[in-house]
Amino acid sequence: MAAAVARLNQPVAQAGDARSYFFNGRLLTAEDLTREQALREGGDRRLARLIGCGVAQGLLVEKLAATQLRVAAGLGVTPGGDVIETAGLDLDLSSAATAGSGGGFANCAAGLADGRPDAGIHLLTLSPAWIAQGRAATLLGEVGACNRRTEQPALRARLVPLLEPAGLDTAHPRNGLAVALLSPGHGLAAVPPETRVGWWLRQRSDASSACAPGLRADELPIALLQINARAEITWLDTQAARRALSPPPGSAADQLWPASWATEMQAFAAQFLAEIAVAPSAAGIRWLPPAALPTPAQLTAWLRLLPTSILGRPVPLPRPEFAHRMALAWQGEPVALASARLYRFTLDGHPERVLVTGDQGGGVAEVIVREGNGETTSPKVASAAGKLLREGKRKPGSEGGPSADELSVAASALTQAANRKRR
Repeated sequence: MAAAVARLNQPVAQAGDARSYFFNGRLLTAEDLTREQALREGGDRRLARLIGCGVAQGLLVEKLAATQLRVAAGLGVTPGGDVIETAGLDLDLSSAATAGSGGGFANCAAGLADGRPDAGIHLLTLSPAWIAQGRAATLLGEVGACNRRTEQPALRARLVPLLEPAGLDTAHPRNGLAVALLSPGHGLAAVPPETRVGWWLRQRSDASSACAPGLRADELPIALLQINARAEITWLDTQAARRALSPPPGSAADQLWPASWATEMQAFAAQFLAEIAVAPSAAGIRWLPPAALPTPAQLTAWLRLLPTSILGRPVPLPRPEFAHRMALAWQGEPVALASARLYRFTLDGHPERVLVTGDQGGGVAEVIVREGNGETTSPKVASAAGKLLREGKRKPGSEGGPSADELSVAASALTQAANRKRR
């Protein structure tokens, strides 16, 4: 049967939560008011999801003692759209309090203690909660656990066990875990929606990915850490689990993943720079971010840890070109250290502003070398581009021949050959 056709100015029922209708003389129940709370909170969550999920500001984590952490003030949004805001809090991981789920007039269930968390690698998450305050006057006398005058907004911290990827260097896991927590496949492979909660996987995509099966949509990961059987912190990574507040992969506004991929590569860059700043050696570092904006101190640490032969001389760039190159570099993939070559650029007039980009043994990053006011292709790349175009002529569109995209890049490189200055 065909659907009824609506007329102009005619209200048409749609899916969604109903709201209570108030009028003088109506008897209000807890269910009526709970419905209003749920409607308002649901609207807030839908609005928050429009801007994505992740950390908007702050929420940095630092180690205070063997089992204690401090979470700085900050603001974020969970994958489910709950707003996480705190003026800061200190955590003790050695035990867990009795934890009931909060909120709602009818929610009277008692929570169960989680006990001391198991040893291993975990995501530290924050989720919203409510704390009962006072007793309300009633017509029925004492009504038990449901009787509360108000509920104070609260946060609950939790450790969510992480399943690590295969082949992880357990002695030096931080660099490998950071890569494994990024969008799987390094090539933006399709991930079924049910396997992901926001930025983070709830089940493995492949052996190289890390996942957190117990992660919920109302939890915001803010750190990655390892604890022993006494809940003592072995190491703490304040950047690997964090993502800037933005739409996660697969959203309608990001169908080709340009924005979300850049967000994850920026998160990897922040993690990498934080790790090398305190690392005594380069042990365990197998992957580099496709781009990074190190401070002078971070660049010094970089040069101290990694082979200087892979990092080219600084090349000054004007602001538009610097910004353009940076935007393109964030679309790159993690670079294997064993085959990496890095390129260093500075902002004209601001040598302290450094952009480092990388590729694996020569490629797109090597195409343009600045000479005076023009840009040219290096002789090595021009030769490779010419060879690629000749192969395309011999095998046009054939299997095993270069793709259309490869031919386009090669042609672009030749237009900037050493004897053909870019205008």
